[in-house]
Amino acid sequence: MTKDLLIILAGLFFSKLLFFRFPLLGRRELKGQAPRLSIIIPARNEEKNLALILEDLTKQTASVYEIICVDDASADGTATVAASFGVRLISLKDKPEGWIGKSWACQNGADAAGGDVLLFLDADVRLGSEGIGRLLCAYEDSGCTISVQPYHIIEEKYEQLSMFFNMVQIAATGIAMPFRSRKIGLFGPVIMMSRSDYFGFGGHESIKGSIIDDIAIGSRLKSLGMPFRLFLGDREISFRMYAGGIRDLMQGWTKNQSAGAMGTPPDIFAMVFLWISACISVTIQLVLAAVQGNLPWLAAYSALYLLWILELRRIAVRIGSFDTRAIIIYPVLMIFYLWIFALSVVKKIFRLKVTWKERGIRLEK
Repeated sequence: MTKDLLIILAGLFFSKLLFFRFPLLGRRELKGQAPRLSIIIPARNEEKNLALILEDLTKQTASVYEIICVDDASADGTATVAASFGVRLISLKDKPEGWIGKSWACQNGADAAGGDVLLFLDADVRLGSEGIGRLLCAYEDSGCTISVQPYHIIEEKYEQLSMFFNMVQIAATGIAMPFRSRKIGLFGPVIMMSRSDYFGFGGHESIKGSIIDDIAIGSRLKSLGMPFRLFLGDREISFRMYAGGIRDLMQGWTKNQSAGAMGTPPDIFAMVFLWISACISVTIQLVLAAVQGNLPWLAAYSALYLLWILELRRIAVRIGSFDTRAIIIYPVLMIFYLWIFALSVVKKIFRLKVTWKERGIRLEK
């Protein structure tokens, strides 16, 4: 048990390291003149989410040059919703061979945009009235591409299952570590960059077959020496992922997991692996001590389990509206995470299809 105790304590140390800081967007006025901003929203079967984000965009304190909604062959009322808000609508009927649907939609939106700065927004993103202004300020301060992982709003119980996926995604980027890290990619829901940078790296056409487009764009920018900065959102920039039900959630995370893990730097991968191992180990050792009737170790591992609950809550409340009751039973969430991760790896190895947005996608090797 001493070895397991060391693993658990090391995991707590790496947890503090992986989630040392939470870089949020600042609040201030723009120093210079606001650039002409083109907002591009790729949307496939997003009539409910699209109405919400377009309503948010009507309430912004910052000016927006244009809003372009790219309807990616939707089978619902996505196009009707876009038209009702008077935004520019591009309707795509099909995508060429070799393209992933979202990348095809984003490229078409960028080709049609007239702004100096492009903002790609997923349809499930929600913005407070200062959301666009805060993005523009961060872009002005950074002087380069910026990307934000929105704060995760939880409404239904099954959505609590996303907790570890969110944590691992953030940890793997190194964004929350105390020192400058080797960033591996962007956050797909919110990406802002200059028009010249976008077409300079080749746009979505340069990564058209990549399922994880945000990681692929980040890798592309790094290879060309083009800097970017990452931020975490708060309730001013948030999203509700996979509101369509648990099947939607499972398909979405299965699509993302193995591909994202393969791009993680080895040192960060090792820390995340040990962090996950420690989360699992404390639960296993607590159960073993209870079964064996070993009261001293039962007390020790009960205390460590409580420490892990407090540590996970420290992280969870900064990245989403996760319920403390779900954190208390975090082993259930971890088992779900490991199951989906294993399923993603199997599908990747055997090139099996994953269904997403009613399309069959084969995971990249």
